[in-house]
Amino acid sequence: MIISCCVSYFLLRFFDKIPSKNPILKSVILSFVAQGIVLILLGVAASRTSDPLRIFLIGAVINVPTFVFPGIVIGYLYKRLYGSA
Repeated sequence: MIISCCVSYFLLRFFDKIPSKNPILKSVILSFVAQGIVLILLGVAASRTSDPLRIFLIGAVINVPTFVFPGIVIGYLYKRLYGSA
């Protein structure tokens, strides 16, 4: 929920500065940026375990739908609320 709020905030705040015309694509781009930040944190945390690659891959696979689906929904709702900008 925090991730979705952050993606929504940055979509509303920097809508014109994100390089695309489709709001769904813009929100998915923001979601991938957030996922990249989380993957960096996950890599640091996984490096402290006995099997870092396995832990990193499991965490990365679990986090993909957690970031992509809210990005799609937020973009769809933005498009529906404000129309195509």
